Amino acid sequence: MKTNIFLQKTSNLFVENRVLKFTVLVLAAAVAVNSFMVSRAVKYQRVILIPPKMTGTIEFVEGLPSETYIKDITRKIINLGATYSPATARAQFDELLAYYAPEEYPKASSTWYALASRVEEALVSSVFYPQKIVLNDGELEVIGNYKQFANNQIIESGPRAYVLRYRIEDGRFYLLSFLEKGGTP
Repeated sequence: MKTNIFLQKTSNLFVENRVLKFTVLVLAAAVAVNSFMVSRAVKYQRVILIPPKMTGTIEFVEGLPSETYIKDITRKIINLGATYSPATARAQFDELLAYYAPEEYPKASSTWYALASRVEEALVSSVFYPQKIVLNDGELEVIGNYKQFANNQIIESGPRAYVLRYRIEDGRFYLLSFLEKGGTP
């Protein structure tokens, strides 16, 4: 680039400054366009996971999981919390507690371990057959048939619904509460 086209040195400096300003503006525009495109790419990225014991791929779009993922994890949680025997209750409840959010864990652990103690003492078994899962924002309602046994005799049988409150944080499912519709776990 020939910058000394004028006789005066100051005039040449002004021309050089204009060229540099133009270059800075072009670079700033390129950075702005690049930032916008990177933002779009991050916003629309998809993470596909194939976790163990799930029925298929799980897709997160904009940080929100697919309905399939929510239903699979709900079935697993319901089976851990509502289908148990004296021999399996404590181990299942331990696995269930791993899904709880850290702030809910202390309360949930005391509730579930108390239930495990009652199940072991009374030799009670139960089974829950989920039939319908209703998805709401941050809440799941699972409707199905429940049977409870003691000494090979049915103590209780009939329809039952459970309400599970949850949140998804950084792609991780956190259980906030597991309640029978009407109040108790």
